Amino acid sequence: MSKYGLRDKRFSENEVQLKKVSINGNICGEFVEFSMAQVYENKAENNIDAVYIFPLPDTAVLTGFEAILGGKSLRAIVEDKEDSYKIYENALESGINIISIDQDEDNIFTISIGSILPNETVKINITYMDQLLYEDSSFKLMIPSIIAPQSMEEEEVNKAKPEYKLSLNLLVESFNKLDIYSPTHGIHVHREDDTLCKVSFKEGQMLHKDFVLMMKETKNEEYSGMIYNYNNLDEEEGVLYLRLYPKLDYEEGHQTQNYDFLIDISDSMEGDQLEEAKNAVHLCLRNLDEGDNFNIIAFSEEVKVFSKEGKVPYNDENLEKASEWIDDLKVEPGANVFETLKYALQEKNREGNSTILLFTDDMVEEEDEIIDYVKEHINDNRIFPFGVDTAVNSYFINKMAEIGYGRPEFIYAGERIDDMVLRQFNRITNPQVDVISIDWGAMKVQRTYPRTIDYLYDREPISIFAKVSGEIGGKVTIKGKVGQEDYIKTIDLDKLDLDVNADLIEKVWARKRIESLTEKMRGERGEVRESMRKKVIELSKDYGIISKETSFVMLEEMEEPVLGMAISNIIPIQISEEAMENISEGYFLDSPSFFYKVDIREKMVEEGMDKEKAKKAIIYDRENLLRIIAKNQLADGAFCNKKEENHTKRLESTLISILAFTLGKEDVKIYMNQINKSLRYVLKSIEDNEGILNEKITHLVILALRSSIEKKLVRQPSRSIIEDHIDKLKNIIKENKYMDIQYISNSDRNIDLRDSTTFMLSLNEEKNIKEEFLINFKEGQNILDIAKLAIQKTL
Repeated sequence: MSKYGLRDKRFSENEVQLKKVSINGNICGEFVEFSMAQVYENKAENNIDAVYIFPLPDTAVLTGFEAILGGKSLRAIVEDKEDSYKIYENALESGINIISIDQDEDNIFTISIGSILPNETVKINITYMDQLLYEDSSFKLMIPSIIAPQSMEEEEVNKAKPEYKLSLNLLVESFNKLDIYSPTHGIHVHREDDTLCKVSFKEGQMLHKDFVLMMKETKNEEYSGMIYNYNNLDEEEGVLYLRLYPKLDYEEGHQTQNYDFLIDISDSMEGDQLEEAKNAVHLCLRNLDEGDNFNIIAFSEEVKVFSKEGKVPYNDENLEKASEWIDDLKVEPGANVFETLKYALQEKNREGNSTILLFTDDMVEEEDEIIDYVKEHINDNRIFPFGVDTAVNSYFINKMAEIGYGRPEFIYAGERIDDMVLRQFNRITNPQVDVISIDWGAMKVQRTYPRTIDYLYDREPISIFAKVSGEIGGKVTIKGKVGQEDYIKTIDLDKLDLDVNADLIEKVWARKRIESLTEKMRGERGEVRESMRKKVIELSKDYGIISKETSFVMLEEMEEPVLGMAISNIIPIQISEEAMENISEGYFLDSPSFFYKVDIREKMVEEGMDKEKAKKAIIYDRENLLRIIAKNQLADGAFCNKKEENHTKRLESTLISILAFTLGKEDVKIYMNQINKSLRYVLKSIEDNEGILNEKITHLVILALRSSIEKKLVRQPSRSIIEDHIDKLKNIIKENKYMDIQYISNSDRNIDLRDSTTFMLSLNEEKNIKEEFLINFKEGQNILDIAKLAIQKTL
């Protein structure tokens, strides 16, 4: 578990005592900045050469570090990476002390802070800026636990009593009213009004375990906003922060689409990367509809094609053949991206042009030649390239998206390829706003982030920041198209409760600009790139936000008793390039509030877990069970075993699979297309098969339909159709005098749906699905039991 703590780097026994911990911070909308101040005392009779251990959460950025001891303070400041290296070189030549930062594990760092004298205290203050995770309409903040330096015997004794003072002062400024609670600690919530409150700890709380704060939105506004005002010389300035949550209930008839999936099987993709890329294609195929056509091209040095005759129609037969073909893919030497793109752009389509998805981690040596060819032959095709791993040629990926009328996606360490690809594929296939213009009204807008917005995606939150001179108010109008229909959204700023007290909004804006410029640098070279790099350095230094172009140095300040004045020194930091990059890459650029994190493989390295246990942990993790179910959907929308021919069993398996997706707390919008396809299958099965609605099936249909609506996975007008079906099914229950279970009278709470499902499936008794019974399952079999096991894990 990631923890904070101070220890003597020379000895295993530690006589440093933690005296006090204070956590202070601000939450503004979906962003947070918090500081953790800790006071330690050396109880030993000798000096302690101390190091401080600190974790860095996956999405966080370190924005401050300070240590005060022995009449001096050490404070981290941001410096140009090249200048900091010169400072380091000069220090080596001059014999000046150098502070080191080491990376122990993926997100655990240690920093040397010097010698602590007997009975001396040291205060350490560390500050993070982060984007909150968003799950099931809730924002989630996690603050890692603290290692109180003591022996095991002392730890057991002190569990019964507080051994240090702990305080929390967290100001929460939200878009609308939040239900705030902690599943891990006792807290007080002091409310000023619906959008402003302070969170503090109840007396006697300790950080023996991670602190988790949950903030559930009581309503989901389509747009909301905040503003931070400040004075810059004689002119008032401000940063406007808008959060949009487009709800695009446009439902057009399905138009035939053509797809090419280009998958890199070069030897550099060996292992998890290839398996996840294969899963991504599996899942994309299951998001297609009848009438679509597709082909798959795998490339190493050789180009392999699923259908050499061209694209094939999407149906169960071709889906099964394609799935087997994908599963048989193995890594091979070489990566011929050029010939693969040529094949895809020249391939004869049954109708019109193609959407091409390219997955690669190749560095691409002949990039200019490929780019020129694609420019000439792209026509009305679109290319969506995915750069797998940070070593990928980002210039090529960006340029390929630019000339291919698509959007690039970079998949970083800690992100699942299949989840990220499916999110992007949903963007491609679902309704989206093609943004034509954003009118800021009478406001004097200096610049915005994002600088340009091409698309708004259905039910995907997006944050827009605008730096404004003068008064902020009036109306902001977004104009665009959803298909052939006009989209106009007017946001009346005067009706929003905009004012906030924290400068966090400006720092987030600066961080966004840094990340935006860093991203644009991937697609530029020469003077343009150098100009962007200088701007990144300027913003990093002005706002104290680390970036990939900057580094930390330590400012040492101490009082000179004779002269009666403070003396300052710059002390360099010795840190590896990899560790510095990890500290600076807290990546929330253009991030949806959903963060897809690889926590399954992390379970493999838990202490004491051998390979067999690790394998089971991966298989039976609930998120992985959902992937298995999704990967085994049939072309007509059914979730069931491939060879199942009994209509009732196919329907039951599909209904329980829908409940597996919809009853959990995870955000499952990446499966929205597949769930809606399965709902269409359910309604068609009921209409086409008289007598299929026995007592159990009828209840399961209501549960599946209702849970899909409550999970906000169904768009209008489909929602109205489904609600009409629910009413008809309730009448069938009354007419046939079927049992009356809880959900009929209590219609709105998700917990009632889980209780009702538990009752229907008898999952709390001897019929529980045992994980070990499924250890030898083959994908495509036992889908019903896998779905039941996934439901069990929600109860």
